[in-house]
Amino acid sequence: MTLMEVSQILRVSEHTARNRLSMGLPMPPSFRVGRRRLFLKQEVERWLAAQAGVAGATTVEPHTTIGSQVID
Repeated sequence: MTLMEVSQILRVSEHTARNRLSMGLPMPPSFRVGRRRLFLKQEVERWLAAQAGVAGATTVEPHTTIGSQVID
C-alpha cells in the first residue's frame, strides 16, 4: 500500500502521515523501495487492531448542551 492509501485509511492527510513518520510518531510499519514508502496491508490492519486495544483508549459519549447546561 502507498502512503496515500494508508493516510486515507487513517483519515489524515498524506502530509500529516509523512510528518508522523519523520517525527517517529505511531504509524503502521513501513519500508522503502527507492524513494517510495510502502506498507503491507496485513501490517496496517494488525497495527490498527493493536491501536484499538491501546491501554487508556476509551470511547466517550458526546455531551449535549442546552443553553449553558451540559447534559450527560
